[in-house]
Amino acid sequence: MIWFDSIKDWRQELERTKGNLKFKAMNANEGYKVSKKLPAYFVVPMAISEESILRYQGRGIPIWCWSCHNGAALLKMSTFAKEQDDNTSQLHRLFLDGMYRTIDKPPYEALKTEDLSSSLPSLQEIQVAYTKFKQLFLIDNSAEFWDTDVKWFSLLESTNWLEIIRRCLRKTIDIIELLEGQSTNVLLQEENASDLCCVISCLVQIMMDSYCRTKLGFQSLIQKEWIMGGHAFLDRCNHLRQSDKEEAPVFLLFLDCVWQLVQQYQPAFEFTETYLTVLSDSLYIPIFSTFFFNSQHQRDTTTYGGSLDTEGSKLNFLSVWDWSVQFEHEAQALLNNPLYAEKPKLDKKTKLELSSGSSDFVF
Repeated sequence: MIWFDSIKDWRQELERTKGNLKFKAMNANEGYKVSKKLPAYFVVPMAISEESILRYQGRGIPIWCWSCHNGAALLKMSTFAKEQDDNTSQLHRLFLDGMYRTIDKPPYEALKTEDLSSSLPSLQEIQVAYTKFKQLFLIDNSAEFWDTDVKWFSLLESTNWLEIIRRCLRKTIDIIELLEGQSTNVLLQEENASDLCCVISCLVQIMMDSYCRTKLGFQSLIQKEWIMGGHAFLDRCNHLRQSDKEEAPVFLLFLDCVWQLVQQYQPAFEFTETYLTVLSDSLYIPIFSTFFFNSQHQRDTTTYGGSLDTEGSKLNFLSVWDWSVQFEHEAQALLNNPLYAEKPKLDKKTKLELSSGSSDFVF
């Protein structure tokens, strides 16, 4: 798999998707001198200068996620805070206008921006829905079980969890239509570009890129978009149990979206629902560093045993992708789908079903 912890890995991914003609891998954040939230290496349009990246600590910069076979690209951007004085807001608008003009002209395709903060549920709504959803399984006695069983489907619908999944899949299909059907670059926007941007960009790539439906490809995708993309696992999973203000099961939402696809289009995936289940369980196993930190910078710099006079030692965790740590060889076979038959992408009928909502959700 690809770890995306070197500039070579990013260049390899650019070559694989044929995005290297219009985009370049940058090492501007090596040593995290630009931003502690960005990875050390990332990809931007050729026309973007290092000075532009340095100006606002990486905010307002279109960062490459993936390139479609027709040359259209999926990008993401951390937006500026909305509560700014007039002068600062004006400077930010001018900066963004310059960025848009840079990537909305030849050799780049037309550009469409997607503000996920306004078109998809908020993190708070996701957390509330998941809490209600989880409550359905916390039953104390048989009387409560039978009372719940009678109205199970209405209770499930009232949690709004499946509706959030549907909206994410629908948004993904809309973006795929822009990329593939209209050859349009799509720029996903979010405050930190590390929550719903991760969900949607991954779903687009899973549906469009057969490599991402292999086990190694799926792991590389998570490594690229979630781990290096700076998803705040420590806060979103509330690993330290210090505050639930930032808690939201965004990664579990993504896995549930993928689970729906796996259930309905099983031969298209090399991995199984068992794989997704153990991956979700691994999210809360503290021996792995993969899903424990808020950023790659935090992962690289966290130490233990230090004092005022001496430096601490770097924490050395295991990687969740080494499945031999958790499972014997025979058990690992359950993670692989024996019915897997590689397809280049989901067919048009599948996309229409998902976008219209006619595809049945499984539970």
